Amino acid sequence: MYSWKTIRSVTTILLLIPVFHLVFLVSGEVSSIIDTSPTAWADEVDAYMAADRLTQLKEDPIVIVGGRQVLLWRGVEEILTPRKVLMRGLGDATVNDIAFYYDKLIGFYDPRTVVLLPGITEFHLRDNKSADELVAAIRQLVDLDLEVRQSGKFYIFPPLHSLLYPSDKTKIEAVSQQLQLWASSHERVSILDANQLLSDNGTARPVYYRSDGVHLNELGQSQLTTLLLAQLEQDGFAGLEPL
Repeated sequence: MYSWKTIRSVTTILLLIPVFHLVFLVSGEVSSIIDTSPTAWADEVDAYMAADRLTQLKEDPIVIVGGRQVLLWRGVEEILTPRKVLMRGLGDATVNDIAFYYDKLIGFYDPRTVVLLPGITEFHLRDNKSADELVAAIRQLVDLDLEVRQSGKFYIFPPLHSLLYPSDKTKIEAVSQQLQLWASSHERVSILDANQLLSDNGTARPVYYRSDGVHLNELGQSQLTTLLLAQLEQDGFAGLEPL
């Protein structure tokens, strides 16, 4: 028989395991935000590459890149079936981080379709971009992509309004307007402004957001999926046709 002291000690350790795990996860989140170098996401990128080595990848996938909104986005893979959708989100990564890993996150797959969904960390925590700076970063990523891929489309969601940062409204609207103007002269680039569905006059609608006030819930994500699907169908894009 074990002593009561031993049993109590083991029980305490077992109860604390979830706490230790949470602390580990949070410390990882904090370190990636504090480390503003793109290399903060090296482990996540390597994990994608390792998984790819174990999978027979289909040709011409739809690659969706961005930060946590991409990681949380549910339903889009099923809706766009039979096309293969690759969700390549990197924690709280910025557009600059995505560009740094372009070869591994996008170029490696030679996709017909690329979708970019920037996160709130373009303006908070990890970076503090102005509207002009974010537009410049997005244009640089697209220019890089157009140099590498000979065909296909690049779909861009402007940053989403949020409940937590309502003061971003002016900046987000400026980004959207600049992207729309720029993309009007690029037939391979389309802008998908989901804020028209998720907000009322630039004010985020709570029904579409999680309790953190930043990330979309399933209802909000379905709006993104609907908008993307409608644009793909409007373009008559081959990305939805069976291989």
